[in-house]
Amino acid sequence: MKNAAKQWRYRMIGAAVALLGIIVLTTYLLTPANAEERTDVQSPSANKAQLANSEVYTAYIDGMRVEDGKLMLTVDKIGWYQGEEANTIFKQRNPDAGMDEAPDGYYIVNDNKEQEQVEVKADANVLMQLYDRDGTVQGAEIQWNEPVSLTKFESLYGDKRILDMSVFPYHLTIQDGKVIKIVQQYIP
Repeated sequence: MKNAAKQWRYRMIGAAVALLGIIVLTTYLLTPANAEERTDVQSPSANKAQLANSEVYTAYIDGMRVEDGKLMLTVDKIGWYQGEEANTIFKQRNPDAGMDEAPDGYYIVNDNKEQEQVEVKADANVLMQLYDRDGTVQGAEIQWNEPVSLTKFESLYGDKRILDMSVFPYHLTIQDGKVIKIVQQYIP
């Protein structure tokens, strides 16, 4: 009887330690300070002159489907602001918030929820910050601007078991009417 109680106690301690580990990992992954290490992702305003005949905007991807062999995205364009620009917009839109800065260093404006369809080039570049790499919470860790194939991105977007990719904004580079680059924006 003593052994059974002792084993039960060890199992409970093991479960508590595992739960604590998951909480610590999740807190680390979602802490805004960890997002500041990002160096390659620029805001759309800093990226505007990137390519001839191209534009960069930030949007939520509300859906994707294959139509006539082409990947089509349903997107909702947003205003994405970081740093001082985010603080300025935040104060203008929330004068009574009692805060002088945008929470977490960014601010999103989505006044128009109109969606549009945009085609993705088959050889589009995709850069991810955070996604489910192996079906576990531990496998979902930040790796800044990690390239993935377009096919991999499609499968990640459809798999909501660990992370829902539709909650992240994406910086889309459009050239000649087609998406040539997709960059996931990390949000804490």
